[in-house]
Amino acid sequence: MQDHTPLLNRAEQLLRYLRHELSVTEEAEFLQWLAENPEQQTFVNALCSGEGMEEELQFMEESHQEEDWLALQKRINAAPNPVFPLWKKLISTAAVILICCATGFYFYAEYAAKPRIIIQDLAKQDIKAGGNKAYLTLADGKQIVLNDLENGKVAEQAGLSITKMADGKLRYELKEDPAGKGSQNGEVLYNTISTPAGGQYQVVLPDGSRVWLNAASSLTYATSLASLKERSVTLTGEAYFEVAKDQFRKPFVVKSGNQEVEVMGTHFNISSYAQEPVVATTLLEGRVKVKRSGAFESILEPGEQSLVGKGIAVRKVDTTTAVAWKNGLFKFEDANIYTVMNQFARWYNFEVVYEGKAPDNKFNGEIYRNLNASKALKMLSYADIRFRVEINSKEPERKKIVITSNQ
Repeated sequence: MQDHTPLLNRAEQLLRYLRHELSVTEEAEFLQWLAENPEQQTFVNALCSGEGMEEELQFMEESHQEEDWLALQKRINAAPNPVFPLWKKLISTAAVILICCATGFYFYAEYAAKPRIIIQDLAKQDIKAGGNKAYLTLADGKQIVLNDLENGKVAEQAGLSITKMADGKLRYELKEDPAGKGSQNGEVLYNTISTPAGGQYQVVLPDGSRVWLNAASSLTYATSLASLKERSVTLTGEAYFEVAKDQFRKPFVVKSGNQEVEVMGTHFNISSYAQEPVVATTLLEGRVKVKRSGAFESILEPGEQSLVGKGIAVRKVDTTTAVAWKNGLFKFEDANIYTVMNQFARWYNFEVVYEGKAPDNKFNGEIYRNLNASKALKMLSYADIRFRVEINSKEPERKKIVITSNQ
């Protein structure tokens, strides 16, 4: 008679894994076993998603789990070639026993009404790189999804023509004499361009300034400058600016978080994400004045970066790192795991969770942003950092990368 004890032990281990009861060592061993047995991995994914489980078996609704378990062991030992139907749910707290004879895998688990988590092999269900995606909100509240439109005129607004160009670019152009255009009955109109996670876009503002928006970012700007003393925009997220010189020498001001950056004509990058501890402004050309609410301010020279938090710190940096995203790269210099994963999460549109103590590795190098997530995340495995991909069966488009402690 075949001894099924090892398989039953493996099934119990899977139950403990789903309950997050395994130690770090036990979890590593179990995930390695799944990786070496693709049939079992496929079976577990199908089980958790409900795919391929049309037959259902419900028994002993009021029975104890231990009694069900003992009954199963007897049935297995009594049958030389046991065959049991797969089933996807029982009442809450019921014991579920699933057997896949084709792989010799016996799975014992406890089901509840909550969504199941599928452990995915990222290479098999990869996450595509982001692209040119954005939506424009006009002054009247109308929202236009830019990536759904053909190239050409998007809208007209108070003497301005708004055109979608090739390669993810939006351009504002004056239709007539510029005096007073872009306003309505003397009222200044404001537009907002926003990118989702996994999106990026360019916009040429009415004054000719060019802005590159990174993922999960937004820029609000006036469409007319005639009655304004300054060219003021509000940024959330990250953007690179090439500011056009103004014939009336009106300063260009970027408001982001608790800082303001004032320029005349220059090239610079601002990263102002809520999940980052500071607002980073990096100057490539010209001069800018960085102000923090509370009267702190500093003048930046090319090659310098300001970090605004509780105060302002200025340092010399390699500017190519700050603007690598604009040039199609991730570039890291002694970056920690949080910096790396925050950038990946925004571009590939996934959630990041840390189990236990986060790894303290430092990362250096460049990765193309047009690569799928599996290629980008390979750098973690090179640093001996373990992670897994989880997908909620009720929301399969939402993916989660779980970073596990390597200690």
